[in-house]
Amino acid sequence: MEHDLGYDLAEALAREDLSRDDLQALRHPPIEGVPVTITDKQLACFLDACDKNIDETRKVLKIYYEARKNGPELFNNRDPHSAAIQQCLQNQDYFPLPPTPSGYSVVFHRLKNSRASNYHFDEAIKTYFMTIDSCLYSQGPRPGIIFLFDMKNVGLMHLTRINMSSIRKFFHYLQDGLPAKLKAIHVMNVVSFFDKILYIIKPFIHAEILNVLYLHTSNANMDSFYEEWIPKSGLPSDLGGDLKSIDELHQDHLKEFERLRPYFLAEERQRNGDAGPQLIDESTDRMMKSLSID
Repeated sequence: MEHDLGYDLAEALAREDLSRDDLQALRHPPIEGVPVTITDKQLACFLDACDKNIDETRKVLKIYYEARKNGPELFNNRDPHSAAIQQCLQNQDYFPLPPTPSGYSVVFHRLKNSRASNYHFDEAIKTYFMTIDSCLYSQGPRPGIIFLFDMKNVGLMHLTRINMSSIRKFFHYLQDGLPAKLKAIHVMNVVSFFDKILYIIKPFIHAEILNVLYLHTSNANMDSFYEEWIPKSGLPSDLGGDLKSIDELHQDHLKEFERLRPYFLAEERQRNGDAGPQLIDESTDRMMKSLSID
């Protein structure tokens, strides 16, 4: 099934101490709005995120699919070949980092340049959610997930690009429907006007999320961060780490997005009852790419 995730289920069940019986228990009775074709690999992410609580897992599953149904501007038309997604990938950096020593997944994001006119808010959120999905696809259920943002190229004009409806949907999904435990949000190179950003987003953030929001200025001492959260061995060289540069890691992830194109399209078809976008055959795709519009 193309909509299934790609990680090793047996390894993940053993690592996270998850039960196949619990996965089956999530299927009966069926959950309204949840596709009957949902796979054990998909279910395992939810079960682990909810600390193996069956009732809570069923609740989060329902929220997850409702959020995706009610936010088509953020969750539909996720073809990596589309012009909108390509524009995001050209102007922003997105990629998962290696799991931390504690087993946490890490998803990184920053603006590639400071020009606000290149920033399209809804499409940027969509591409970010696709990056989270690509992380779950390859890494599977984990003890938690860390979001790592770099604000180096963020300016005041970017605030004018924010869509308040999408902000609400963004945090609703991350806080109530995400199939992963959000352990921390780390903001690097925090800007001087972050208080204005916080003023905008605070009405939509749960108190427990504010408690795991960590801000790091450009001249901050990062020793405790390296020790407690993400070691240098798991960070880009731009952030004092031992990995490739942000640009190189992003370029590597573009190849992963390309590889996962069938998954993104199939997952959308799964949610939409096979009414979503279909894979374009290679010959048609080549023909479309050869066309130019004057």
